[in-house]
Amino acid sequence: MLGMLSELAALAGMPSEPTLRKMIREDPDFQGIVKRGSNGDAYEIDIPVAVAYIMGLEAKKAAAIVARQQDLAQVAMDLGLSASAPTPGLTLADRKAMLEEEVVALKLSRMRGELVSKASVEATIGQLLVWFQQQGASFSARLAKRADVPRALQIEIDRMVEADQAALARRMQSLAEVGTDGDGNDDTDIVARAPLDDPAL
Repeated sequence: MLGMLSELAALAGMPSEPTLRKMIREDPDFQGIVKRGSNGDAYEIDIPVAVAYIMGLEAKKAAAIVARQQDLAQVAMDLGLSASAPTPGLTLADRKAMLEEEVVALKLSRMRGELVSKASVEATIGQLLVWFQQQGASFSARLAKRADVPRALQIEIDRMVEADQAALARRMQSLAEVGTDGDGNDDTDIVARAPLDDPAL
């Protein structure tokens, strides 16, 4: 079916006539043009072919936007940022700007000391647990130097301290496994593994 440019523009979902003229002018491969318009001479267009071509262009644009959104979502995941579903009504530029703002906020938080690395926290907790275990192991001996403590009582104190340390290790182990997939081997554990696995605990 042949028609004029104005008839193509009048169809639902088609661009306006000025936009169509611009598209045809800038796209040498624009399909459906039977005769190009000139001064005093109207365009002659194969309407079905032109509609299919324009819809194909729109589909490619939509696919490119989806791919871009997926790329941004992957960037967000790689940076450890939230990768929530796109908010309706926001353009791709809006979502990109929000992501960039989140990255800047994250950097500022690190610079201000509001965020610390997981490794440094684990190392600090590990050192604290080692110190706690050593203090517990020497508690009865240190107490005996300050007071008259029978040997039997020292042995009982040592047993109680060891039991408390073992209970602490079990409690921390269970807390560490809360953030894992259930097998306790996830790298998201928040406590130092070495001190917990120490037989002395």
